[in-house]
Amino acid sequence: MPIIQPSDNLARLFDDFPATVGVFVARRMACPGCAMAPFETVAEAARAYHLPADELVADLRRSVAAAPRQPPIR
Repeated sequence: MPIIQPSDNLARLFDDFPATVGVFVARRMACPGCAMAPFETVAEAARAYHLPADELVADLRRSVAAAPRQPPIR
């Protein structure tokens, strides 16, 4: 399984790992529905919401590890 990185694009992240959407929703981050998602990285989103990027990445990785295996949405 690929490891989620701070440099990962948000739109691609949501497509490849749908379980990550819940992390953003739980943190009240509008990223899953944001028009900037195709142009923004995980680190940039963390910075915009004044969050430590390493904590956000760790939560995203945990969400993917806990999710049932499914093919990416394409």
